[in-house]
Amino acid sequence: MSKCKACGGSEFRREEVKEVFHVNGHYALVEHIPATVRMQCGEKTFDAETAEGIRKMLHERRQPARSVAMDVFAY
Repeated sequence: MSKCKACGGSEFRREEVKEVFHVNGHYALVEHIPATVRMQCGEKTFDAETAEGIRKMLHERRQPARSVAMDVFAY
């Protein structure tokens, strides 16, 4: 794996992460995403297959596993 563009580090670990995505005015939390996480800065990257799976999941508006309320703050 190459050096991280954010921190220059090259050490990483594989783990499952969660991310909030904003698509067409809608926020969605996706959990259990397989990712490569940089040890130094925590930068997360997904392989092409995973990114495509997330894109399809969000754009096809599949039935979510569950729904949660989210607090919104303005700064």
